[in-house]
Amino acid sequence: MFILTQTSSKRAVIVGLLLAAVLPAASAGAAVDAEPTPAFPTAAKAETDNYLVEIAATGPYQAGAAGSVKVTLTTKGVFHINTLYPYRFKTTTPADGVSYPKPVLERADGQFAEKTAVFNLPFVAGRPGTFELGGVFNLSVCSPNSCLMQKVPLNLAVAVQ
Repeated sequence: MFILTQTSSKRAVIVGLLLAAVLPAASAGAAVDAEPTPAFPTAAKAETDNYLVEIAATGPYQAGAAGSVKVTLTTKGVFHINTLYPYRFKTTTPADGVSYPKPVLERADGQFAEKTAVFNLPFVAGRPGTFELGGVFNLSVCSPNSCLMQKVPLNLAVAVQ
């Protein structure tokens, strides 16, 4: 009989036994149409009391094909989109294998309403893999009493097949 004296050793043995019991059954009876769980988030955000900025994947993405991620600004409370501000999203240096057809998005490239602003950032990945996309969003939101101007960095990892 083998006696384990350390808690971590007991855990390791238990995990090993469980994996040995589960893995063959899981691989033999796995559902073909099961949706895999993403290994990374499909959105990233920056939030204050006055606004929420998000960058989100809109994929799936294919190597060599145009894709895009969505950058959204939503104001909160009495704050609204500044109608006079020159909104801009400037990409960071792209990862190896990725290019941005339009590395700087200006106000004319977005859709603006009273409480929201949306940019679709186009990109092309030349090969399959996971790539970090993003940049800096220059934004401004206003209340009846003041306007705030911010530079918000946003990055998101996307999977390309």
